[in-house]
Parts: sequence; structure tokens; C-alpha cells
Amino acid sequence: MNKAKLFPKLVVVIGVIFALAGLLTIGTGIYVNTFIGNQLSEQNIVTTGDASIPDTPVTNIPTALSMAEIIQEHADNRTDGLSYAEMGRFAVESGDPAGTSNPEMALLDTNGNPVANSARNTQLTAAGLVTSLSLSAMAIGVSYAAMALGVAFTLLGGVVAGLGYALLGLITPEVAERYGLSPVAA
Repeated sequence: MNKAKLFPKLVVVIGVIFALAGLLTIGTGIYVNTFIGNQLSEQNIVTTGDASIPDTPVTNIPTALSMAEIIQEHADNRTDGLSYAEMGRFAVESGDPAGTSNPEMALLDTNGNPVANSARNTQLTAAGLVTSLSLSAMAIGVSYAAMALGVAFTLLGGVVAGLGYALLGLITPEVAERYGLSPVAA
């Protein structure tokens, strides 16, 4: 094989690899987007009437973030804005959401056991839901980025392969003749 032809052929191969990688990335982005969208749809979550996007099924980035925001707002209202870590494990007689972690200062049930701080449990549940919805929104966003990157790689691969083929035309008489060119090396 002529060593001069090796480089353009490698350029074509590299271009094809980039194009295939781009198509694979596009497919992956579409799959992730569809998967997350289906997962959200199957949960039948609908934003509340007081959300920034009211009474709408949660199936995309804006609705997921709207629902996460309103869940956190409701939890903060219930807990006076205290986070899970700022509240005690047990309820107190005054009803203060801060509660206490000291069982001796806790409100006791009829059996004499400390009562769990329900405000703390509310904040824990809210944190899990907010995180889940936020991660879903992020995953959808990343899937869009993957699709855009895949398109860019596919285009880049096509350009690189085309350049490799053009270089091959400059040194191969058969390829040059197809395009009415004169090869540099005859």
C-alpha cells in the first residue's frame, strides 16, 4: 500500500468513528429523556394550585422544578423554615417544630414514650421529594445536552471524513477523476 494514501484513509476512519459516536450519543440522550419522562408520568404527580405552574402534570423540567419548589415551601411553612438537621427527634409540649433530642424533655404518649417530631419527619420527606424531582429535571437537561453534543459530533465526523476523502482525491487518480480534478501524485 502506498504510504501517502494511509493518512487520508485514517482521517476518513476517524471521521466515521466521530459520526458513529455522535449517533450513539444522540440515541443515549433520547433514551434517557424518554426514560425519565416516563418515570415522571407514571407517578401521576400534578402540581398544586399554589405552585408557580399550577395544576399541571409533572413531566418536564419546568413542572418538576415548580413542584419541588412548592413542596419545599410547604415543608418550610410547617417547620418554620428549619431544616431536618436543625430539629430534634422528639416533639415538645409547646408544639415548637424545633422539638428536642432529649427524651426527658419530650412530649410523651399515653404509654410514656417520647413522641416523634412530625415536623422533622415532614422536612425529611420533603427533602427526599425535592431531591428526586430536582434530579429528574437535571437528568432531562443532561439528556438534551447529550443530544446536542451528539449532533455536533456527527457533523464533525462528517466534515472530518469528507476532508479525508478530499485528501485521498488529491493523491489517488481514480478518486480525483470522479470530481474532475488532477491528482497531485499520479
